[in-house]
Amino acid sequence: MKKRNLALAMVLAMAMTTMGSATVFADDASDDAAGNDYTIAYVPTTMNNPFWTAMLGGIKEEMEAKGMDVDSQLVTVDANSDQATMNNYVNDLIAQEVDAIILAPMDCTAVTEALQACEDAGIPVINVDTAVDASDKVVSIIASDNYKAGVECANDMMSKLDEGSKIAVMDQPSGTACVQREQGFLDTVGDYFEIVSTTDTEGDTAKTMTAAEDVLTADDDLAAFFCINDMGALGCVQAAQAAGKDDILIYGVDGNPDFMGYVADGSATASAAQQPSVIGQKALDAAIDTLDGKEVEHDQTVDVVLINKDNIADFDVTDWQ
Repeated sequence: MKKRNLALAMVLAMAMTTMGSATVFADDASDDAAGNDYTIAYVPTTMNNPFWTAMLGGIKEEMEAKGMDVDSQLVTVDANSDQATMNNYVNDLIAQEVDAIILAPMDCTAVTEALQACEDAGIPVINVDTAVDASDKVVSIIASDNYKAGVECANDMMSKLDEGSKIAVMDQPSGTACVQREQGFLDTVGDYFEIVSTTDTEGDTAKTMTAAEDVLTADDDLAAFFCINDMGALGCVQAAQAAGKDDILIYGVDGNPDFMGYVADGSATASAAQQPSVIGQKALDAAIDTLDGKEVEHDQTVDVVLINKDNIADFDVTDWQ
């Protein structure tokens, strides 16, 4: 990852048709595609987050490397962080007879309905980022080492703060990946810190900012925030700046290029960086291999790395790691 150009091959000008909030590419597959005419659907939690755009870039890059036609062989939908909407879109994709679906759930339990529909239709699902509860209904789960992300943040925080320091946690219990990050953090810190509050802010910047403002008002001597993603951590940055608290440590998870600017200037402390483009590439490979009748590893983990002010110069943070 160090000092290399990680810009994704993004295809920005595409011939497409729009159905609701779903972007559906043309149906006719290219005859020049390398050995297949498969149609792959990408169903992320939302497209209102650069993480999912970066993952889409990895999928497109890998399709092009395989000689596939992105315009004709890729279908994308935007569930706008609503699981019921996602389930409806999955049913639409089944009706369109796509060959495989790459999916990241908003709710790892409520998505089971859609997974069952795919199983009944014989359409393989590659689960990315957040593991679904019904893991037997997906071909593969490809995700960052989310537990390690929490561990890395915890170790760095303990190296900077005294035992007994007050900290607050901003979590999201509905997401398996978020739960794993929080568990890695909590298991590592043990009783080293005094955790004064834990709030479900759904990883949302505005919700986290409001919660962080409340915590800062209640505990004037708060030392740090641990957030399950960078968008939530950004809310903590905004709350701390508004309160004039420039000594609060703020940790996130993702490696969002926008958030890394705050790490660089010291407004935030660190982020356990993911590699969404790599996840996208691996997901596309798993989908094609499955359709080609090859065996695919069920659980695939992509490494994370903690980026803080001490090592940020070693990385190209203008893009996702």
